[in-house]
Amino acid sequence: MVAATQTTRFLPFLDSAEESALLAAAPTKTVERGQLVLDQNVQLKAIFLIQEGAVRVERREGDQTVPLAVLEAGEFFGEMSFVDGEPTSARVIADARTQLRVIDETTVNGLIKKDPAFAGRLYRSIASILAERLRLTSMHLDTLIEGIDFYSQTRAEIEAAAAKLPGADWRQGLVDAVVERERKSSS
Repeated sequence: MVAATQTTRFLPFLDSAEESALLAAAPTKTVERGQLVLDQNVQLKAIFLIQEGAVRVERREGDQTVPLAVLEAGEFFGEMSFVDGEPTSARVIADARTQLRVIDETTVNGLIKKDPAFAGRLYRSIASILAERLRLTSMHLDTLIEGIDFYSQTRAEIEAAAAKLPGADWRQGLVDAVVERERKSSS
């Protein structure tokens, strides 16, 4: 995740004065540990910058909750929905008492009225952030695919070696041996 701190800016195409003005104009929100910051599939156009604390990002898939990330001070979330206007793709829950800066449309529109070119620099900054996250995701997928390929190759080698063992169906022989062992141990 991209981090913003006192000395590091998080919107690369804004100058430091613009970024400071944006953050100063953004209202703050404090959430307590365990409190839902935003839910999945909600219409919301805001970027949340974590000033203090931490949040966890998770996605609900049916009855399961899939953890996606833990974000800490200096990191942010909500930029995808801010840009495309689509509902949120995940839910965010405070892992600790957390103070956020909420960069919403009202805040951004106020700065655009003062300087219309601000919009281009802001959205270019957000696009840069999304591109960086997409690159990181691609790298993670490459690693995952390499692991799957390794597993498939190893499995093929094991099956080839097992095929050389006596008996036409080695898997059934293995199942029979386990069943027999369990029967003997329960007697």
